[in-house]
Order: sequence, then C-alpha cells, then structure tokens
Amino acid sequence: MQRIKTVFILLILINIISANEIKKENYPILQCNKDTYTTQDLDTYNQLIKDGEIQGYNCIGLYYMRAKDYDKAEEYFNKGKDKGSIESYAQLGSLYSSFLNDKEKAIEYYTIAANKGHGKAAHNLGVIYDKRFNFKEAIKWYEKSFEKGDTFSLLAIGHIYRKQKNFDEAIKIFKKAGELGESEAYHSLAIIYRREQSIKNLIKSKEYYLKAIEIGNIDSVWGLGTLYEEDLKDYPNAIVWYKKGFELGSKESVTRLGLIYAEKFKDYKKAIKWYKKGFEELGCIECGSDIGYTYQIDLKDYENAIKWYTKAYSLGSGKAANNLAYIYNYVYKDKDTAISWYKKAAKLGYQKSINKLKELGVPYE
Repeated sequence: MQRIKTVFILLILINIISANEIKKENYPILQCNKDTYTTQDLDTYNQLIKDGEIQGYNCIGLYYMRAKDYDKAEEYFNKGKDKGSIESYAQLGSLYSSFLNDKEKAIEYYTIAANKGHGKAAHNLGVIYDKRFNFKEAIKWYEKSFEKGDTFSLLAIGHIYRKQKNFDEAIKIFKKAGELGESEAYHSLAIIYRREQSIKNLIKSKEYYLKAIEIGNIDSVWGLGTLYEEDLKDYPNAIVWYKKGFELGSKESVTRLGLIYAEKFKDYKKAIKWYKKGFEELGCIECGSDIGYTYQIDLKDYENAIKWYTKAYSLGSGKAANNLAYIYNYVYKDKDTAISWYKKAAKLGYQKSINKLKELGVPYE
C-alpha cells in the first residue's frame, strides 16, 4: 500500500514538473555549498535571485540547512523547484533524507531529479536502496549515476556484488573503476584477494595494493604493510611500508609501526618513539593513548602512563580516560577517582566505561 501511495505521489509530482519549464542553473552549486557562511554570502545569493539565477534559491536553502533552520531551507528549495530547478528537487531529497528523517519523501524528490539527469540524486537513491538491501534497485540507480560520470557509483556496484559473494562480477566492476582512475577500486581488489578464502591470492593482493598506491591511495600503503605483517610474517618489509605510510601522513601506519615494535620486537623505546612522532607530527590523538598503554602494560611505569593518558584525554580520547580509570581502580585501589574517570570516558561515548559504570551501579549521565 505504501509503495502504491509513493508511486501515485510521484506521478503527480512528475506531471507538475512536466507542466513547468525546466531551467538550467548557470551558477555552480558547489560554489555555494560551504561548511560556514557569512551574511555577505546571503547577500550574494539574494543578488543571484534578483539577477534571474534560480540557483540562488538553492544556495539560500543550503545556507539555512547548514544553520539547522530546516523550515527556511525547505521554503527556498521549494521556491527553486517552483521556478523549474532540478537541483532543488535533489536538495529537497537531501533535506528529507539527512535531516528530516523521511526517506519516502526523499525518494520522491530524488527520483524526479534523477529521472531528469541529476547524477548525485541517482547515486543517493542507490544508497537508500543499498541500505535497505534492495540491491537490484540500488544497482539500477547507481548505473544511472555512473552514466553521468560518477565513478564512485561504479565502486558502490562493485561493493554490492562483493556483499553478495559474486566475486567474478565484483572483480570485473572494480577493475573497470580502477582503469578509470579510482584508486579505491584497486584497494578493494587487494582486500578481496587477501580476505576471501575461496579466491585468496596474496600475489594478486600485493599487485593491487601496489596499483592503488601508484595512483595515490594512502590506505593501501599501510594495507600492504599489514599483508607483510599478518599474512607473510615479514616484519622488516611491514616496517618499510608503515614508514612510507607515516611519511604520507597516515595515522594508521604510525600506530601499526609502534605496535609492531612493541609486540613483535619488544622494543618499547622504538615503539614510544614512533607513537610520539605520530602524536606530535600527525596529530594522532590515540598515539598518545598508545604511549600511555606501553608505559602501563609493558613498562609498569604508571606515572608516565598517567601523564600520557591525561594528554590524550584532554584532546578527546575516551580510551585514554578509561585506561586512567583502570589504573586508579586496579593499581591504586582509588575507586572514587576511578569512577570519575569512567564517567569522563562515558561522556565521550566510550562503551567499555559505560558498561563498567552499569556494572558498578553508577549513573553516568
């Protein structure tokens, strides 16, 4: 019944839009999609409307959407829609999908925009159906988006086939996306050949990690490191690739580097050295927590552990606060201080601390 209702509404909306003249927006929507806005921006967008540029309505809609004034955002998107802007339909879809929590309305507006050639709306429809496990419908809309040049939609199709364990199709799609310049496609191929037992091939996995690295995929740098570390037990080569990842700014690489020195070589001095480099040079907050952990667990140096956990907590690490609580609870037997740290970790959403407070019968909110 819901599907019939949705189709009926869609037909009405399509008839309405067909009756209106469809106008092309000349002002790029990306130019007015910002993280922060000023009142000067609003003046600029109002001037666009005065000059007859219908994209101005969408720009103002985005301005209000970012300000969380969804009524005003909807008002301006509707004004753009009434003037014949396809972008307005797409933005209404985003408003309903992301902020007003009405996926059926979002589908209505995205469908109209997608059928009029809006690639991003088609992709967003694909995402909705993908999350509903309606893969046939998802692929249909991803393909429409890809036809408009969105190679990210091609990746999404590959991931659907991977989820369905249809590896032949997944590999074919990922190869195509890789040839079109999507480094993530080669990264995904490397993971398939590494993780999927039915087609596991570490030589091919390494080959695709390297292909991804060649076109700029940083995740594949530390990914290749993990292949050497976990699958081949080749720690020297793992370190080589983790160091390359660190040089490229990969926080994951530097945490893996510290861990390999601590766990495999028991070289805690080098582990701390690399964690510190991550903390100081890459802004890796959890590296600070990892330093604390090395002092706590491996070196039994609780004073330095507390120092580094406190630093990491001050930057937002719930794990660091939880580990501080552990030290006070189990090492110093200071339950009150421990509870205060469990509460701080819980406020940061750290689940282990939330569970511990429940176990202790202590409210944390």
